[in-house]
Amino acid sequence: MAGFKLQTFSGLNKKISPRLLPDDVAQETSNAFLDRGRLEALPIDLNDSSESGPTHPASHISSSTKTIFKATNSNWFTFNDEVDVIKSPIREDSHNRFYFTGVSGSSGFPRMVDAASGISGNGPYPTTTFRLGLPTPAAFTSAPSVNNATAATGATTSSRAYIYTEITTFGEEGPPSVVTTSDIVDASNGATVTISLPAATSGTYSIAKRRIYRTDLNGIFRFVKDVSGTAAGTTTEAVLDASLGEEIESTDNLAPPDDVSSNHPDGPMFGITTMPNGITAGFSGNTLLFSEPFLPHSYPRANQLTTASDIVGITSIASGLLVTTKGKPVMVSGTDPRAMASTEIDANLPNTNKRSLVDMGEYAIYASPDGLVLATNSGIQLISQTFLTRDQWQSYYPDNVEGYEYEGKYIGFTWNGSDSNTKKGFLFDPRGQKNAFVDLDFYAHAGFNDREEDELYLVIDGTLKKFARGATNRTYTWKSKEHYTNRPISPGVAKVSADSYNSLTFKLYADGSLKHTQTVTNNNIFRLPGGYQAKAFHIVLQGTDAVNEVCVYESPGEIT
Repeated sequence: MAGFKLQTFSGLNKKISPRLLPDDVAQETSNAFLDRGRLEALPIDLNDSSESGPTHPASHISSSTKTIFKATNSNWFTFNDEVDVIKSPIREDSHNRFYFTGVSGSSGFPRMVDAASGISGNGPYPTTTFRLGLPTPAAFTSAPSVNNATAATGATTSSRAYIYTEITTFGEEGPPSVVTTSDIVDASNGATVTISLPAATSGTYSIAKRRIYRTDLNGIFRFVKDVSGTAAGTTTEAVLDASLGEEIESTDNLAPPDDVSSNHPDGPMFGITTMPNGITAGFSGNTLLFSEPFLPHSYPRANQLTTASDIVGITSIASGLLVTTKGKPVMVSGTDPRAMASTEIDANLPNTNKRSLVDMGEYAIYASPDGLVLATNSGIQLISQTFLTRDQWQSYYPDNVEGYEYEGKYIGFTWNGSDSNTKKGFLFDPRGQKNAFVDLDFYAHAGFNDREEDELYLVIDGTLKKFARGATNRTYTWKSKEHYTNRPISPGVAKVSADSYNSLTFKLYADGSLKHTQTVTNNNIFRLPGGYQAKAFHIVLQGTDAVNEVCVYESPGEIT
């Protein structure tokens, strides 16, 4: 018996010589669905229903869109920048806030918005945003003025200092003003003190009021009063020492790095992500920043860590925060933002593109110069090295890989950055073993994984689609291994068993040359042309029909 039979079909492996591949492993394959062992076609993507209008969100999506985010059941945020978006980590957030980094790139600044402000009018959304965090406010316009006549007779006199903070309409409190010697006065207990406030900090901060603090007899700043509004003016206070309020809690409520280069030479904070205990994290240069718990506007200096190399991307996984850099990756763990522990992983696997880093649940995957990297709580591994060499991986343009998770699979899209003809994708299943890697012949420039609906939304050529939800199939290609015979033969017959025969083409190659092309229309044996002999054979299957078995032999009697 001379020939071969294929009863299972697996993904591609370009690393191993075609002759040495297992029988069911492909040299090349695209648009194939191989989870069930047979060769099936990947369904086409389904246009989102909003494309029929088009209505929102499709009406606000174009070929320039780089980021989409489903903010509510019916409203989406869309950006022409590479933006990271998170929902508020605050318990029962009455404002329904969202936090962004990456808008306007390195010249931008971290932002936030509440649903009512950001989702108003006809879109695109968000219609407005606010700067995240508050700067240190300006000094008082003049020294506090003391009128001791209003104090009770015999009231004790002590030195006191004044500061104030600014508070947004969302209750976010910034850091206090800087204490100067002119802010320190001697006053009797119960004296009336006039305080001169400057205008509130200008800019898109949504400031609603100022909060006055003064020192108690122990030198601790305590609450005095709130002053509504943002205009410059004076206010008075005559609070008794015993009636002072709570101690100031916003001393370290620093805003994240923004576009003020003199203060932040490494640029604004990028990569905002959520961690357990209401902590948010981001990065600027080689500095890792953690917010105070449930205060995503506050990033104290005490909550910062640094890495040996500049940070590229971060994401939470089961064991903590994975920090990918231009050098070695780092794992950070802890529940207190002031006591985070970092461990550099001894693996020279830098991240080539922030958007390649994908949270897969228990682990994360990202693109490195050497291949795809899988990071778990037990370590880091170059997961693609079994089927792609480093040189072969370069044809996937690792600097430009953008990834998404869908049902446990990593879906990547890439191109060389200049030639649109190089745009393509791939599907990788880290659980798939031989079925792990399949090429895709299409490219998406934005996407969003809606885990509540179990849908992966993709933007392809400016059109919003649901991945693989169409009623018809893409055309797959599956190129077999090189089947080798000990003696030269001339296969005479073939048979392809499929579920249907709507679109199915069989091609036979001998010693690298195409010998026959057959449009397969049924389950019958078909003849192959003779007149040659060869030792090395491979087949190519193209179509949309599910294939269960392929037989290629010298004579009909050998097909069982």
